[in-house]
Amino acid sequence: MTSSTSSPIAPADSPATASASTHRIPTIVHPADGQSVRSFGNEILFKLTAEETAGSFTLGLASVPAGGGPPAHVHDAEDELFLILEGQYRVYVDGEWTDVGPGSAVYLPRGREHTFQVIGATPGRHWVLTTPSGFERYYSRVASLFAAPGAPDGAQLAAINAEHRVRFARVAGAAPVASEPFNGTHME
Repeated sequence: MTSSTSSPIAPADSPATASASTHRIPTIVHPADGQSVRSFGNEILFKLTAEETAGSFTLGLASVPAGGGPPAHVHDAEDELFLILEGQYRVYVDGEWTDVGPGSAVYLPRGREHTFQVIGATPGRHWVLTTPSGFERYYSRVASLFAAPGAPDGAQLAAINAEHRVRFARVAGAAPVASEPFNGTHME
């Protein structure tokens, strides 16, 4: 069994990912361990990735500022599960908004249009589990665009989205799509 510490997220075609595709590694991840990645105004501490799970799933602990949330989108390659720990969330799935709080589970099958926003003055924290793994690579690549000065490059973001089978959508009451300027918490 291994004990995890922070390490960079392996690219899809790296030897670490290739070897992980055939070997699941029993792993214990301590509270501060993992790889922290900031994107879309949120931060995810990735605890388990393709490297440890042989591509089965990715697990991260997301921290979202009050008022924060991603633009509405669809994952065509992964199912997604949120386990809400702190804060109040408004979750959009297929045309309907629902308020959820600590202890709630939100399952988002691939192909479903969704987003969320942390409502109220308290930041939100939730576990995010995606299956199969790969979301960690997407989030890490997009993070590099948000780390650059100014608004993220829309063409580069569209290319990364296409490669990872993520599509943005327009939803009333949600953060606008990625082709529009981003202020660090929401697209505007």
